[in-house]
Amino acid sequence: MFVDQILSWLSCFASDNFRADSLLLDLGQSTVNLSTIGSWIVLFLVLLVVFIYFLRKTRIFEWISKHILSFAIVVWLWGVVVYIVGFYNGEVSGLSVVLRAIIASFKMFVVSNELARVVPQLHSDALYMTMFAVVHFVAAFITFLFIFKMIGYKIKSYIDIVVCRYWHSKERRVHIFWGINQASQLLAQSIRRQLKSDIIIFVDVDKEGGEASNKQSSISTITNMITIRNSDIVNLDAIGALVDHCYGGPAAVSEAEANKVFKALHLRNIAQIVRKSSKTNLYLLSEDEGENIAGALNLQKDTILNTLGRGRVEIYVHARRRACDDVLNVSSQSQCNINIVDSAYLAVQTLKCSESALPVSCVDIDTKTGLVDTPFNSLIIGFGTTGQEAFKFLYEFSAFVDSKLHRSKFCCHVVDEKMDSIAGLVRAQMPAITKEELVLIKTSVNSVEFWQRIEKIISELNYVVVTLNNDNLGLSTAVNLFKYALKCRNTSSPMMKIMLRCYDSRNQARMKEVIGGLNSSTEGSNVKINLFGLNSELYDYRLIVSDATICQAMEFNRIYENSTLTAEEQWQKNFGPEAVETIISKGYNRYHAVCEINRKVSQNISNALHCTTKLMLMGLDTDKATERLKLFCGYVATRKSGTTTYQCDTPEQRLLLNMAIVEHERWVASHKLMGYTFGEKSSASKQHPCICSWDSLDQTTQSYDCNVVDTTIKLAYEQLSNK
Repeated sequence: MFVDQILSWLSCFASDNFRADSLLLDLGQSTVNLSTIGSWIVLFLVLLVVFIYFLRKTRIFEWISKHILSFAIVVWLWGVVVYIVGFYNGEVSGLSVVLRAIIASFKMFVVSNELARVVPQLHSDALYMTMFAVVHFVAAFITFLFIFKMIGYKIKSYIDIVVCRYWHSKERRVHIFWGINQASQLLAQSIRRQLKSDIIIFVDVDKEGGEASNKQSSISTITNMITIRNSDIVNLDAIGALVDHCYGGPAAVSEAEANKVFKALHLRNIAQIVRKSSKTNLYLLSEDEGENIAGALNLQKDTILNTLGRGRVEIYVHARRRACDDVLNVSSQSQCNINIVDSAYLAVQTLKCSESALPVSCVDIDTKTGLVDTPFNSLIIGFGTTGQEAFKFLYEFSAFVDSKLHRSKFCCHVVDEKMDSIAGLVRAQMPAITKEELVLIKTSVNSVEFWQRIEKIISELNYVVVTLNNDNLGLSTAVNLFKYALKCRNTSSPMMKIMLRCYDSRNQARMKEVIGGLNSSTEGSNVKINLFGLNSELYDYRLIVSDATICQAMEFNRIYENSTLTAEEQWQKNFGPEAVETIISKGYNRYHAVCEINRKVSQNISNALHCTTKLMLMGLDTDKATERLKLFCGYVATRKSGTTTYQCDTPEQRLLLNMAIVEHERWVASHKLMGYTFGEKSSASKQHPCICSWDSLDQTTQSYDCNVVDTTIKLAYEQLSNK
């Protein structure tokens, strides 16, 4: 009896005649007053809370949300059946009933019904009206889920940011990412692993909407404002990131409002979080380099950021490391530093940090003398940003010395189908690099010319870098070269390593599987293929924010200076703002002073990363060489400052001097890559008198190269002792 009453009530609720303002309902034979309605409401709320709790515990809600499309189709079909039953009578054709039922079922999802068209006899049928009410309720629930799925995350994020602003932001580090993309999410994940208590905020930038634009509001504008992709929601939730929204981003802020970026973008909550922070890092990591730089320059003018003080705000910009980008901080009086994040540069840095990827691992070494008599031949396929960085790496790190105490022969063939638009600038930027050392070829990887040239040089190649900015084409080219090398090269040919860059993380697993299969099936051959430049490795806290290579360079500089200061203090003393001012006082303008500091910084980075090459040339790179390394640590202590004479046996003395010559050739190579030529020292004209043979230098100048070798040995021994 009670069930019948409930069914009757539900059918009344579904009826078009039901009025929400009717407070008296007939339930059984009794009259329900206001207190009874209140009891029902309380009971409903209690049941709703229990239901929601049950959903959260059993994750049914998440399952429904994940399979919302399938769920909607089932409910729609259910609605079609209900309406077919309701519409059918003997006077209506079956086809028209079905079509009308299909249309009416769609209306359920916009909280509408076609009860008026249902045959009158069924209006009083409790079972039918219950089914009718339930299917409409479920359809409305799905619509609610869909809407909540779109806007619920933004609402939750807004509340989280307000809570963070007032209760959780004081004296904490804050990381603000402008735009939600793969690079930002990967770096944020790495930051969260390293710094679990830091605040991470993503600003979802809508580039199409906004008051600044003259566009009228549209559905797409509103959707962009309130929605976020489900895959991004999952990732940001895992990171524990806060999310806010703005139009245009920092780059869209007008010059007049550049000193109030957060206010112009209506990000007042974030502005207050920044005010309370102990340190703030801002990241602009989109693929649009121009927009990133424009946004960084606007942020550099922001009043809030500049009141925090120097060293408390760092801006990281995804852009190419060019001369114009390296000196972004030159003319600015801002307290905010701009740091360039160049994915091509970082990709090649990973090669420099990998012992197996170094050129020295591809040549025959006489560890008694540290000399390499065999030439180093390389091939670069694709001469875009990564290809150019790869050439610089190979030219500098393959600067070996032969038995005549001159640089071993070097030749790099570069292939690119757009070489006409690249060659001129490359030659102009590196005038000291000869055409015999750098051979530029315009052709595609599928051309006859390409494979004819490969046939000529394949037996002598040591190193191949494939950077085609297209993972499918790159993988195909690398695999074809691998197979061709196995076919054409004999066992006496030198080791050939093929380095293939992966650009899209979605292709990573497939490329690894293919490469792993090739290497394992040809183990023991003199051809190997490796993957590098994975986004998951590039956008890493240690590589970008803490900058592991800079830390290595700082430590190298500390030992080189024999300093009692900490590595960071010594670094600031040598290359900080005061060092720039010291150079300016000697007659340099600010631009050339910063360029000179950058040159010295780059040399310290190279010295630190080149340690492994020197140790491998000396045979001191293995754990078994501990005692020998200790002996050499004693030998370097016998050399007096300003001289090149080591007090030790002749073979060891010759080895140490050969390493000094290797260091000189590396230094020369690095300066040629920076555009320097031989001449009187000048940062403005990029000339230096030391770009010459080792024998042409005086002993005092030669001793600087010995200092680098000595520091390399001391650093290696110190690291080994601390293990």
